[in-house]
Amino acid sequence: MKKKIWASLLTIPLAFASVGGYIYLSQPTVVSAQSDVENAAQKATQAKVEYIKETLEDGSYIVRYRDRVNLTEITEEYRDNKLYTKLIVEDGGKKITSYGRDFESGKLVGNTWTMPENIAAENEKLLQISLLENAKQELQKQNWTVLEPKGAQARSLAESNEQQAVSEDDLHKEIVTIDVETGLPTKREIFMKDKNGEIVTSSTKTEEYQYLDSMPMQIQRMTSEESVEIKEIPAPVIEDKVIEGS
Repeated sequence: MKKKIWASLLTIPLAFASVGGYIYLSQPTVVSAQSDVENAAQKATQAKVEYIKETLEDGSYIVRYRDRVNLTEITEEYRDNKLYTKLIVEDGGKKITSYGRDFESGKLVGNTWTMPENIAAENEKLLQISLLENAKQELQKQNWTVLEPKGAQARSLAESNEQQAVSEDDLHKEIVTIDVETGLPTKREIFMKDKNGEIVTSSTKTEEYQYLDSMPMQIQRMTSEESVEIKEIPAPVIEDKVIEGS
């Protein structure tokens, strides 16, 4: 039987990273946190190396690193705390390595290829853009109020020198945590509500942000736990060419 190999993640030019979120109107506020959130969102897009961890309600999560200086991006997906897929974009968007778990054997297998020049050139441009650019625009379009925590949560925020802001309407709720010292957002929780205004737990998503000076060495390795069968293949795209006579 022909082995069923996991399909590679990238068969088209590198796309913008959508960090998810919603634009909506907030209810009347008492204490505004608008300037704090807007400034935090602006600062977030100025880091050299960005890290985003997106966790879903079932515990699965995706981590993304983008190095805007060396033009490298690494994405990992985990299920049940086990690496499920990994995508490495390097050499300014030219070299792609993509692998995941074989459906039958459960082993990590994948492919590596070199992008055509025209697509690599587009990738290079995109790698210079902040992963948080979309999130910044979403955060700055919303109306934010100070979230006043109580009890243990208040103590925890005080000890970590953080503050929280909330934006909410009948359909959505979003909470952003900001590091008071740096002014940078560190966490974003996105909730959706049902028609009765209750939080739909299955749609809950949490994003965590870090801002680094360089790409961690351990994330650059293929995998520290398992061997990976990687094959060199032609790029799974067709380079654009002008058709003769057109």
